[in-house]
Amino acid sequence: MSDIDTYIDVVPVDDMFSDRLYQRELDTKRAGQIATTWDRRLVGVLEVSDRGEHCSPRYAIINGQHRWAAASRAGVTALVATIHTGLSLADEAKLFYDIDAKTKALSTWDRWHARRGSGDTVVLSIEKIARECGLTVTQGSGPRNLQCCAALERIWSRSAPEVLADTLVLVLDIWPGEDDARKAVVLEGVALVLDTYSLSIDNGRLGDAMSEMTSRQLVIRARDLQERARGTLTQCVARVLVTAYNKQARKGQLDVEGI
Repeated sequence: MSDIDTYIDVVPVDDMFSDRLYQRELDTKRAGQIATTWDRRLVGVLEVSDRGEHCSPRYAIINGQHRWAAASRAGVTALVATIHTGLSLADEAKLFYDIDAKTKALSTWDRWHARRGSGDTVVLSIEKIARECGLTVTQGSGPRNLQCCAALERIWSRSAPEVLADTLVLVLDIWPGEDDARKAVVLEGVALVLDTYSLSIDNGRLGDAMSEMTSRQLVIRARDLQERARGTLTQCVARVLVTAYNKQARKGQLDVEGI
């Protein structure tokens, strides 16, 4: 198949499947509820991609995996679907994202997962930087995992790619194994300092300042500062870091008001 085409037909339930490359995790409870109260009039039309005769199962579900799972549980053998032909895997992921973004509220991770599957250059670039730092951008927790994908993209969008890389390297070097160090507010605070003072800051000296406290202590001090001054928590994290940086030496002082 090479030509892109779309048509509606009846598709066997057993000939459909959900591709985990871009689909969200199946909510089994939700599928069970749909199956229990099954009403064909409310099912609507699914969206599937025809992977070709050589594939078994043949049709990748783009939209409607919970209805498909419910149909299987309810003993339904076929469903009406809009069949898309000639789509690449990236095309499927993009279509999944476009349809779901218009029909329901996607979580941040649903969007990230779909964008990764569609080959989104921003997502792939951020994940490449993370991998080079020995980290993985993922929804699951772990000592080498980054769960704050939205924060990573904000850093990427606001700063040069090198700022994101330098942030991750600094945090890993100074606070290895600390869960708080990989939280959004800490990463964004460190990145804000590196970005704001990119022409005058000494990364080594900043690292020394960071090592004088734990990442948790940094956040606590920032929250205390926020109660006494204006600014977001991220800005207060950055100001705490700049203040600590300035205490390291008399020369090369940074203007805290620059944040």
